[in-house]
Amino acid sequence: MRRAALLACLVVATAGGGCKLRTAHETTAPAVASGAVASQSLAPAAAARTCAAPAMETTSEPPPRPLRRCFADRPAWLDAPVAALLDRAAELFDDADYAGALACAEEATRQAPRSVEAHHNRAISLMRLDRLDEARDSIALALALAPDDPETLEAAADLNINQLPPSVDRSSLGLEYARRGSRHVSRRDRERVARLALLEGQALIDLGRAVEALRRIDGALKASPQFAAAVYERGVALFELCRFEDARKTFEKVLASTPDHAHALYHLGLIEERLGQDPAAARHLAAASAADLKSFPIPLDLAQPDFAAHVQRAVAELPDDVRRDLGGIKVEAADLPDITDLVAEKPPLSPTILGLFRGLPLDYTDRMVPTPAGRAGKGRAQPVPAGGSAETGGHTVTAAMATGDLQCDAGDRTIVLYRRNLLRTVHDVGELDQAITRTLLHEVGHLRGEDDGSLRDRGLE
Repeated sequence: MRRAALLACLVVATAGGGCKLRTAHETTAPAVASGAVASQSLAPAAAARTCAAPAMETTSEPPPRPLRRCFADRPAWLDAPVAALLDRAAELFDDADYAGALACAEEATRQAPRSVEAHHNRAISLMRLDRLDEARDSIALALALAPDDPETLEAAADLNINQLPPSVDRSSLGLEYARRGSRHVSRRDRERVARLALLEGQALIDLGRAVEALRRIDGALKASPQFAAAVYERGVALFELCRFEDARKTFEKVLASTPDHAHALYHLGLIEERLGQDPAAARHLAAASAADLKSFPIPLDLAQPDFAAHVQRAVAELPDDVRRDLGGIKVEAADLPDITDLVAEKPPLSPTILGLFRGLPLDYTDRMVPTPAGRAGKGRAQPVPAGGSAETGGHTVTAAMATGDLQCDAGDRTIVLYRRNLLRTVHDVGELDQAITRTLLHEVGHLRGEDDGSLRDRGLE
């Protein structure tokens, strides 16, 4: 008997609608605590709670499915052997008959409730049928039976990284599943070694850790040099690291073999846009939308003066305490992040950030050193130890900086919102106003000294 093989998906994080998020990155400049908001928010609004009696359930369950037997010529009262059911499920899955594969897998799970193969095949069939909640439960059961099974770990990683709605928690969970799978997979199974390494790379990109991601993607290509998905994903990692020329060559290589690769077209357009090559950028971005309109819808059209007016109106409508903290702080609108802002941090900020805070937090004093902005400790001040320097986020901050020899002063505080990146995350003006307000609140959090973890926990990532 054999399992159906689930290949890692090509869905990757970009700033386009329907794609995965990118999280903010660390900074290098110890005297500037800057903050960047991710290219998409992660947390939905909290549900309102009341003291009223619980309402009747109004959601209707899907109608019962008609009976489909794995072997149509076999009467319903006569069970097929489990091994035959699993082999047939794999064959139907390979033929893209996912409903048939599900029927075979479900018959197998009824006969062999502890069969890892049966639950695995059921899970990946449900994934292909977009029944993701059921797939998650089936994967969880398979992992409860065999926590170190590489095939099931691969499916669990793919579900969390590429299939379910994006979140930091799901990317982190998928990363750990992929890592565990990499530890337990046979080195002789080079294709699965490559797929698991690629899944690690995808999750690390989603978590804003593109340097680590590049290492794992290179590991995937070492195991399988012709792995097209890994070639593309390497371009994404290079793009996130602001290595635009290297990324451009990689996407052009992808497009040479797959001219309608929507994600490669999109990223190539983003690079050309940054380089001021507007006709080429418009051509490639339009081609990406034509190839995959769901992932890359046509962005809202709003000129820079109109966008700036939306930003100023959003500032005026912020709560009183937020507007007090913004007193004297410049709030600006720009088309795209400046490359000097992006590469001022190590690793660089993502080119798809929605906003940025430049400067020192409000509670900065001459006896505090701002932690480099990024995934660990963005904008958070730490006392300087008696030895005269503080090790923050892997970067040494000297005593001279702690005593006032800074690259900027506390008055050089600015919040910038990026028009083109924001417009790509919304469908209409109402959504844009919400996104602007959310981005402002995120950056005000950095102004107040919060790091990305705190903001994420408050639903402001």
